[in-house]
Amino acid sequence: MQDDWFDADIAAMELGYGEKAGLQLYRNYTRSFEDHALKRFVQTLDDEQFDIEPLQRLVGLVTREDPRFIPVIACAFADDTLRDVFKATLSDKVPGGKSSLLAGYGPLADLSKRIQLAHAFDVMSPDLMLEVDHLRVARNAISHSWDISSLEDFYDGGRVGQMFRVEDLVLERAGLGEEFSATFDARMRFRVRVVWLLCRLAYEAKTYQRAKAARLTPQRALYGTPSTKWLGLVANVAMQATRAIAEASEVRQR
Repeated sequence: MQDDWFDADIAAMELGYGEKAGLQLYRNYTRSFEDHALKRFVQTLDDEQFDIEPLQRLVGLVTREDPRFIPVIACAFADDTLRDVFKATLSDKVPGGKSSLLAGYGPLADLSKRIQLAHAFDVMSPDLMLEVDHLRVARNAISHSWDISSLEDFYDGGRVGQMFRVEDLVLERAGLGEEFSATFDARMRFRVRVVWLLCRLAYEAKTYQRAKAARLTPQRALYGTPSTKWLGLVANVAMQATRAIAEASEVRQR
């Protein structure tokens, strides 16, 4: 048996060929099982319909509303989305009923708690929950300020400034740098980040727990190869909104 038959980490182990072969065979078996389950999962999603019309309406608001309203709109959507995900995830046999967890003084009664527990218990991608929390903090900051001048640096500083720079990925994609000839100013960057965040949130709300139920790694199942048609639909919504934001910015600059 040749060393190149083994994965690099297994080949480097101080084990006999028989032990290495056993490890490699077990790993190959596990990979084949997961690959089969992944293809079946993707096919199941592809056979179902994803109604993107509500998402299109939502990102439409993000592209055209006053930027000060965007955190409120986005967080309201995130709040409703996480509530629905927890309702679908929690057992009906929770003492007192799962509705009691989501209302009043329950542990899932508000957006902050829902974000924390979704992160802690892997209800949705942890990095996505951190992004939603940045937006939540931004919403609180903007809703508690009466002085508009104090928001001058809002879109580049604080938690907004810590949000993932998805606009850089958009501009790096072949051909899009020329298509979006307008410079992404601070407010434009904020709109783009929120659009992609909300699209990902809507996608994972429908798929993350289903991937786990299929005993798959959600990141690979939802964003790897083969990719779901749903991911393509959501990405298209995000790209169309990004184009609309860029075009509106170019019109204002003329």
